Amino acid sequence: MQRLHHDEVPIDAALVRWLVAEQHPRFAHLPIRLLATQGSDNVVFRLGEDLSVRLPRKPSAVAGLRTELEWLPRLAPHLPLPVPVPVARGRPAGGYPFPWAICRWVPGTSPHTSGELDPDDTARRLGGFVRALQAIDSTGAPAAEEHTQRGGSLAASDEVTRAALEEVVGLMSSGRVSRELLDPPAARALWDAAVEAPGWQGEGVWLHRDLYVGNLLATGGRLSGVVDFGGLVAGDPAGNVMAAWHVLPPEHRPTFLRIVDADPATQLRARGWVLSQGLLALPYYLESHDGMVRMAHRAITAALDRPPRTAA
Repeated sequence: MQRLHHDEVPIDAALVRWLVAEQHPRFAHLPIRLLATQGSDNVVFRLGEDLSVRLPRKPSAVAGLRTELEWLPRLAPHLPLPVPVPVARGRPAGGYPFPWAICRWVPGTSPHTSGELDPDDTARRLGGFVRALQAIDSTGAPAAEEHTQRGGSLAASDEVTRAALEEVVGLMSSGRVSRELLDPPAARALWDAAVEAPGWQGEGVWLHRDLYVGNLLATGGRLSGVVDFGGLVAGDPAGNVMAAWHVLPPEHRPTFLRIVDADPATQLRARGWVLSQGLLALPYYLESHDGMVRMAHRAITAALDRPPRTAA
């Protein structure tokens, strides 16, 4: 398994087998196998047919796991799609320094591209999921701070996003990234417009904050589950509305946006966050995670699909 972060800890099947047997022996007889598709914050193993084991890769991923442990069991009954509800907690042991979790297995396969999903069905199902998530009472939820990416203020991420844009431009100039990936003036104009758009004035709503293809599951081309809730916070709904550009082709975005009742300013902030996420991910994962590089290319391209417009 390829190392993604400088502070990542080693994780393998032998360690997971030992942790499960030591702390949850009722599951020790179940086979363990590493999933072919892995996220950037956690390593996931399948445990038997009905469970998975989720282990943070690095210190900064621990808070997200703890959030999932606390909140997913409360949110899941209100959501229209299956999610990986934790069923058991693990503690640091055997040289592994972080808490970990055993979760319900969510059936389906991870689509490699949005083209593997029926777009009309996905717009409706994903829109319904976001609408249901945002309707859940967020009292006591971890709050998105001003600096929280994809949930707080875009202005707080202005410096890092502009620096990432210039880094990507440098990669284009060197030939390490396609020179056709983006038009720098258009990217700067979109980011300027998103930062200047009216901010969210309502109460914070529940946010997944990472609704891209890699965190969706499909069965027969239809959306069948949502995973990776480590980013759960209450904040600006633009953090969920990003899914319109991450997942859907242009002609199907209006269906999703109508279902989630996203106003023009929220749509513009969402596009800005999609651009920012792509720009930040591309240089970081360029040599280590092909899936995240694909996400970054799709995000940048989708965010820039039309000239930015001033929000109403």
